[in-house]
Amino acid sequence: MNDEIQTRQAISFLIKLITDRVETLFSLRAEIPVTAAQSRVLMYLEACGGGPVSQKELEQYLNVTHTTAKGLLKRLEEKGFVRTAFDSRDGRVKNAYITDKSRQCRDELAEHISDITGQMVAGLDAQEQGQLFELLRRVYRNIK
Repeated sequence: MNDEIQTRQAISFLIKLITDRVETLFSLRAEIPVTAAQSRVLMYLEACGGGPVSQKELEQYLNVTHTTAKGLLKRLEEKGFVRTAFDSRDGRVKNAYITDKSRQCRDELAEHISDITGQMVAGLDAQEQGQLFELLRRVYRNIK
């Protein structure tokens, strides 16, 4: 196997290890009982003013299947972080809304995400962080 192939495999493996570790670090925070994926739903809903956001829009934003989006919303609703309702104008559309419980955790959740990100970039100066960001954006664009 040549060096380029080995490096590509190592990159893929390292990205997977990082993703798994971030998921683990996220779940260790017991005060906010949401997964990293669920937090992305909450942060998106927050960015959209709290809702309504259709399940289809969430699927597209998160780049997940219908079943995955449905499951994320179901678990968040069971935990009291979102509520869902069918659209009054189109009964086929299911919308999600953040709840007061979610709003109460917003700052703590953002701080937790910031802490994990800080761990990831510890030891990198501002220029290196910028370079890392740009490289990761390019990688993402390549596979999007």
